[in-house]
Amino acid sequence: MLNSFYRKLLFIYMSITVVSILAISGTIGYSMKQKTYDRSEKLLLEKVEQVDELAKELFDGSTLQKDFRKQISAIEKSSNVRVSLIKHPKVNADKLQSIGESPARKEWLDKVLAGNQVTVRSNFTQNSTVKMLIVGRPVVQENHVVGAIFLYTPIMNIQGTINDINRAIYISAISVALLAMAVLYFVSRHFVKPIQLMSKTAEALALGDFSGRVPVRGKDEIASLSGSLNRMAGKLQKVEEGRKRFLSEISHELRTPLTTIRASLQGITDGVVEPEDAKEFIQVSLQETLRLSSLVDDLMELSSFEEKQVKLSFQPMDVSDVITHVVTQLKMKAKAKRIELSSEAEMAYRVQGDADRLRQVFINLLDNAINHIPEGSEAGIRVKAVRNERWIEVWDNGQGIAPEKLPHLFDRFYKADESRNRSGAGLGLTICKHIVEAHGGSIRVESKVGAGTVFKIFLPVV
Repeated sequence: MLNSFYRKLLFIYMSITVVSILAISGTIGYSMKQKTYDRSEKLLLEKVEQVDELAKELFDGSTLQKDFRKQISAIEKSSNVRVSLIKHPKVNADKLQSIGESPARKEWLDKVLAGNQVTVRSNFTQNSTVKMLIVGRPVVQENHVVGAIFLYTPIMNIQGTINDINRAIYISAISVALLAMAVLYFVSRHFVKPIQLMSKTAEALALGDFSGRVPVRGKDEIASLSGSLNRMAGKLQKVEEGRKRFLSEISHELRTPLTTIRASLQGITDGVVEPEDAKEFIQVSLQETLRLSSLVDDLMELSSFEEKQVKLSFQPMDVSDVITHVVTQLKMKAKAKRIELSSEAEMAYRVQGDADRLRQVFINLLDNAINHIPEGSEAGIRVKAVRNERWIEVWDNGQGIAPEKLPHLFDRFYKADESRNRSGAGLGLTICKHIVEAHGGSIRVESKVGAGTVFKIFLPVV
């Protein structure tokens, strides 16, 4: 029965509501019952005061007994009470007689004649089975107790009033409970519905469907959880799309060299290739194997960066020294293409970094520039101060990069010029970006067709 969160929540809400209403109703009923009894006792005591005044006049002779009886009879009829007046045994008043019935218990009479007040709930006479609310009070005259007054009224009259009150309380309680249950039903559905949607979305995510989203309403904890689930689904969708794209890209990158190697080895094995040409085909296969090895190394390095498993050796260093070394290292290659390299540093640029990794970034960027710009061009690395920041710029005055290609330069396997870049796998810039970000810095590119390209790198100063 309670096999869902919604039913459990509804059951708990309704149980708490019913128990609370019953407790409140019971408390109110008990309180009203006590107040009804207290009010009845108060009314009896007020009547006792009235009868006491009449009794004193009777005992001092101011009122005749027949007149007293008439007055008592009028009080009994108007107030629905019974009155008993019992004179003290020691009072010498032969003409005065007790009025009404004697109480069932002698200790009540003794207590009142002793000067005490009595309030009890019991049958007044021994032969009666009707339960009464009884009030007894002594009649005091000249500091002496001369008699006892007892007023009593059937409890069933009081109980009738109490029953009417209880009936009204129970009807109200049932009405409130039904209304509360109806409200709780719709309110709980309102709160549980997003949870049910989140459950379905989570199940879909577990099965590999990352397209589902949960509507976010309001700013409460459930809305926050819905937003978090949507963000997680979005990230998982991107990861899945990236995985599929990665598999497609890596398959494409591996297919060409593997096809070349297989064709070369198959031709040599089948004897299709002449012996004098076999060495050339073997050399081609070796080059493709080396390219595959380099690709695997780059993939391993990229995977390590993405999984935050690369440990860098941070030390205080001057970027200018690394720049000078990189330009010197690549000058021979640039000279072979009649490209002039230069390094410029307007000021010292000390950072906390890994010199080998930063050298890898500068070499990759400057080597790309050398490979892509035409003969007779210029390229280099410089340190510039921009406002309160310092930037490293790897620049060239080559043909530039088309604007639509700039946003994709740091994507995996992306090649801005496929026709001129056959040797690389398109992972170098992606790795450079990871290295710079691991240093707490940033890298961006600016380029205009026909005006050259500038890669700008920012690293926090020590």
